Amino acid sequence: MIPPEFANDVASGAAGTLIGGALTGGAIWFRTKIRELARRGTAAEQDAMIAVLDDENATPEELTHRLTPLIEAHLRSHSAAVSEFKALALTGPTIYNQTNSGSGVFIGGDNHGGLTINPGGPAA
Repeated sequence: MIPPEFANDVASGAAGTLIGGALTGGAIWFRTKIRELARRGTAAEQDAMIAVLDDENATPEELTHRLTPLIEAHLRSHSAAVSEFKALALTGPTIYNQTNSGSGVFIGGDNHGGLTINPGGPAA
């Protein structure tokens, strides 16, 4: 059994990290991460955590506040999950961004440079 204060600290840290990750990585990243971390819980518990994002008008702080008790309840029921949620809270989400520079075709990133498509003609 984990102490209540510790469960709350881990839950609030993980909730903030998950909401931050959802803002940068999107809802699919969030859903996947919840399913992975809360796999010991029921589908209904996981769905309740995922449904937190349904309020498009809520601030990140409000979403974090709503997600925290759901994670805390999960941690109290499944103490084996504490280390995974704690690791997420300490390390943050893993999200990759790509930035490209130079000339050429870049898929999935920014292009800071010139690109001319002019088959058979002179380069501009």
